[in-house]
Amino acid sequence: MTAAHGFPTHSVNSLPLRVVIVDDHTVMIDTLTTFLETVDDGGRPIAVVGKAGSLREAVEVLGTTQAHVVMVDVGLPDGNGINLARKIRAKSASMGLVVITMYDDDATLFAALDAGASALVLKSADAHSVLAAVRHAAQCPSVFKAAGLEDALQRRESLPKLSQRELEVLSLVADGETVAGVANSLFMSQSTVKTHLGKVYAKLGAHNRASAVMAAINLGLIRPRRGPHSPAERE
Repeated sequence: MTAAHGFPTHSVNSLPLRVVIVDDHTVMIDTLTTFLETVDDGGRPIAVVGKAGSLREAVEVLGTTQAHVVMVDVGLPDGNGINLARKIRAKSASMGLVVITMYDDDATLFAALDAGASALVLKSADAHSVLAAVRHAAQCPSVFKAAGLEDALQRRESLPKLSQRELEVLSLVADGETVAGVANSLFMSQSTVKTHLGKVYAKLGAHNRASAVMAAINLGLIRPRRGPHSPAERE
């Protein structure tokens, strides 16, 4: 396109969509980069302008790039990528945020939604789904999109209703805390902790701490454990 004065002009759609990828697996970054930069779907060209393998590196990269979309993995060596998405959203309403994850569960989906992500896509998804998530994030950053979102919302509507205190107790148990540890953390007696756990068992149809944690994870009430110890080991 050429302007009347003779100088060339460019439409916004002809300029590259600038993407930053945050993932601690270099193979994943390289695969995404190659695909995004070579795909020819008739849409705006994509340029990966930054790569990071940790939250610390991501902050540095984002400070030196003018990205339109950030793709961030959930599991990073120095923290949770969803927390990064939340911080980015707090600073910018227009940034596209795509959460990429291997965890296909309601808890991760809703954590991404609550953090203000534009989309969530599984690492096992096909290339078209990944591209669609990036395109969506660039065009509608404030509208969350994820496969299975409608079904997940229906499941959440029918979930057992745990109180905030019961969720706090259960989350600490999921982190491997004993009854005494939960009591110390929440400044309550051990008998009160046991009372809360009893109510949780009844609501979830569980018989012990391990089954209660697994039921809550499956229902998306709490985040899945990422650590080396399971609640069953602390029974």
